[in-house]
Amino acid sequence: MIRPTLIIATLVSAVASGAAAQFIPTLGSDTPRVCPDQPAQPEWIENIEPREAHTGHLVQMMYRAQGLQAVAEAGSCSCETRFPSWDNAQEYYFEHYSALERFEVQQRTSEYRRAANDARKIAQPICELENNW
Repeated sequence: MIRPTLIIATLVSAVASGAAAQFIPTLGSDTPRVCPDQPAQPEWIENIEPREAHTGHLVQMMYRAQGLQAVAEAGSCSCETRFPSWDNAQEYYFEHYSALERFEVQQRTSEYRRAANDARKIAQPICELENNW
């Protein structure tokens, strides 16, 4: 009686491990769908400590707002306009915001998010017309 139970348990285990090995979740390619040659996010943001992630998030929002505002102002959605160099956002952050406390960083992040969302209303239709959204 023990033997059939052992065989069944072994079979169930083998099937389960085989199925688990085939299930590899993927989120897609690392290559962006739009403007595949856009500048990579700065390494320091990629490798930021979890306790400091709010600072990286601020720079990301600054960068997003910068690109969308540039598209809205230019009336054009070239890759260079929508995805500029990260230099300006980083430099501005380090000159003006790097000494802020967490709460102040979060306030600035909210301000840049609002600015980006406002600019997006103008930029998205422009980019969609150029198949760049």
